[in-house]
Amino acid sequence: MRLTPNVSWYEAILSAAPLAGLYVWKMIWPVHLIAYYPFHKSATLLDARVWTGTLALALCALAFVVLWKRHHLVSFGFVWFFLNIAPVLNSRWLGPNVFTERYLYLPSVGLCWVAAWGILKLWKGGAREPQGRPAFPRRRWAGVVLGALLGVISVLAIIRIVTRNRDWRDDETYYQVTLAQVPEAEGLRLNLGAAYWDHMHPDLAEREWLQALKAAPHSATLLNDLGLVAVRKKQYDQAIAYFDAAMHERPNYTDAHLNLGRAYEALGRSGEAQMQLQAAVALAPLDIQARNELGQYYFAAGRLAEAEEQFRASTASIANTGAYDALGDIAVREGRPDAASQAYRQAIALDAFDYHAHFGWGAILAAQGRTAEAAAEYRAGLSVDPNNQEAQAALKRLSVNSHR
Repeated sequence: MRLTPNVSWYEAILSAAPLAGLYVWKMIWPVHLIAYYPFHKSATLLDARVWTGTLALALCALAFVVLWKRHHLVSFGFVWFFLNIAPVLNSRWLGPNVFTERYLYLPSVGLCWVAAWGILKLWKGGAREPQGRPAFPRRRWAGVVLGALLGVISVLAIIRIVTRNRDWRDDETYYQVTLAQVPEAEGLRLNLGAAYWDHMHPDLAEREWLQALKAAPHSATLLNDLGLVAVRKKQYDQAIAYFDAAMHERPNYTDAHLNLGRAYEALGRSGEAQMQLQAAVALAPLDIQARNELGQYYFAAGRLAEAEEQFRASTASIANTGAYDALGDIAVREGRPDAASQAYRQAIALDAFDYHAHFGWGAILAAQGRTAEAAAEYRAGLSVDPNNQEAQAALKRLSVNSHR
């Protein structure tokens, strides 16, 4: 197993010392904290970072020896720190984010233990009055100064935490701040583009994804995402080119097959659309989205038996409202109201806000003359989809009939 590309065992061993030194330094001076640290491997013993990290390790070893001779329990803090930090010093198995602050959460307990002991020793030493000295001698003032200094540091730390929290208020801000600090973290542009896309800003998403594609021209995910932007702009030929490129980079990419199938459908190329949707199901037979997409294709084509097969396979994989809604629609079209009612009720049991199921079941109840129950279902659906004119008209008819 090897997650970080182009790092040999020799380079990983050399890089371990700089990484350890950087973790120690972040414990001593935790400033300029960022969410992504670019990793630059060490490839030679002449790398100054290797010797700097080795020096940091040597100083820690010296501190451990001194404490071991005087305070065995306190020296264990160094053992705790390095035992817990050791697994993340192997840069071969950590992926692109080799160094990250969160890896210090558990190891930091060890050095905090040592630091607390040192502060306590200074405090007691500064506050103790030697015999024969007047009250508040120089050494007591040292304790007061130490306490004041620790208080100031604590206040500054709290302020920094509060200001840093602003960078985490939403995904867009988080990625923007990180990229402003580390422009070379191009991988985060994929995530920033996704945040823009989710918030309905396709032009901003496209800008970030195109920028990211320059650094990662073979990224199937980026190519697929850019295809989605092209579909949104109704530039279907360009979208097809992007989806084809994504599948070339990753032949078993289910999303690219699905999206290509949708693009072909939009162009009226039914046969090619079916082939891509079937390919997606073949690649991921347990994927409910792939099953539902193919089922909707069959349903629109009037191939109800094939559509039902796909939707039942979807619910067998994971119970989901989309498939149950569709099974209800198929049963309605085939004149099987009992089966349709069951499917719609199963959808509502999964999601009480599924207005499609409420409207579908309401229509069946209305046809059976169960006016009050039908009206209740329409009202439930309209609470979620209040602008549905068809449902509004149906509810109005039920109200008129109930007063006759």
